[in-house]
Amino acid sequence: MKKIQKKVYYSALLHDIGQGDVYEDFNKDEWWKHSERGSEIVKKLPFGENFSDIIRYHHENYDGSGHFKLNGDSIPLGAQIVFISDQFDIRYTSLVGKESEYNIRNNIKECIKSGTGKMFNPVVAKALLDLTRQEKFWLDYKFFDIKSLLKRIEPKDTIIIGIKELEDIAEAFAQIIDNRSRFTYNHSKGISKLTYEMAKVIGYDEETSRKIRIAGLLHDLGKLAVPNSILDKPDKLTEEEFMVIKSHTYYTKEILKEIDGIDDIAEWAANHHEKLDGSGYPEGLKGDEIGEIDRHVAVCDMYQALTEDRPYRKGLELKQAIDIIAKSVKDNKVSGESLEILKEVVF
Repeated sequence: MKKIQKKVYYSALLHDIGQGDVYEDFNKDEWWKHSERGSEIVKKLPFGENFSDIIRYHHENYDGSGHFKLNGDSIPLGAQIVFISDQFDIRYTSLVGKESEYNIRNNIKECIKSGTGKMFNPVVAKALLDLTRQEKFWLDYKFFDIKSLLKRIEPKDTIIIGIKELEDIAEAFAQIIDNRSRFTYNHSKGISKLTYEMAKVIGYDEETSRKIRIAGLLHDLGKLAVPNSILDKPDKLTEEEFMVIKSHTYYTKEILKEIDGIDDIAEWAANHHEKLDGSGYPEGLKGDEIGEIDRHVAVCDMYQALTEDRPYRKGLELKQAIDIIAKSVKDNKVSGESLEILKEVVF
C-alpha cells in the first residue's frame, strides 16, 4: 500500500477521535474543535505525527471558507480525501430509510458536483464520482459488512511496539474515554496511578507494574460504545440502561483481544466488574476464576468511582469510600487483600 494510502486509511479510522460523544449534539459554532483535539490526541500515538495534520484539517473547504482558512493545495491531500468521504457517509446515512436507493445515489452525486471547487478539490471529487459509476461500489456500501471490507484493504505491515509505545497509545485512548463525560475526566488516569502504586507495594517487577498501569488506563475502553445520555444521567438507571452500561466490559475485552501479545492486559482491564460471589459481569466469574491482578484493578475502580463526583452525588471522602469497599469485602464481592494494599497506597 502506498504511503499516502496508509496515511489516509489511518486518518479515516481516527478522524473523529477528538469528538467527545457521537450520540449527542455539539455546539455547531465550535464543531471544528473536535478536529483540533483529535489532531493533538493522535500526536501521542506512535507514528501519529505522520497524519495529525490530516485530522486537523479534515473539515476545511477547498475554497478557503473553512475555519482554518486554508485553501487549494495548502490543505493536505489526505484531509481533502477524508473530508469528501465523510460528507458522503453523513449524507448517505441521513437519507437511508427516508429515500429510495435510486434517489440517495442521485442526491449524493449532485451534492458532490455542486460542492466541487467550493467544498471539494475537483480532482478528488472526480475520483469519487468515477467510483460512483460502478454498481459494485454502491452495493458494497449498502450491503457488505464494513469490517470485512476493511480487512481486505488494511495495511498488511506488522508493527511491533514496546511497552513505552503501548503506554503512549493507552494514554491517548484514556484521554478519549475520560473526555466523554465531565464526571470521568480523570477516572482512567486515576485508576492507572492507583494500580501502578499497588503493584509496586506488592513487589511486581517494573514491566508487570507498567502493564497493570496500562490495564488501568484502558479498563473503560468499551464505554466508547455507551451514550452520554446514560453515562451522565442524574437519576437512577433503568434496567435497560444498566444493561447497556454492563456491556462496556465486554467491549473492552473484545477490542483489546484484537491486539496480539496483550492477552494479560485485556483480562486485567475487562474483569474489573467481576465479583467473587459470581454476581459480576460480563462473564459472572467467581472465586479463583478471578485473577489476583483482576481483583486489584476492581478495588481501584471502585475506590476511584466512589471518590469522584457523579451526576447523582458528590464524591465521597476517603474514609467513606474505604468503609463502603470494606462492606463489599464482607459481602464476598471484592478482595480483602486488595483492599488492604489499597489502604497502604491511599492513607
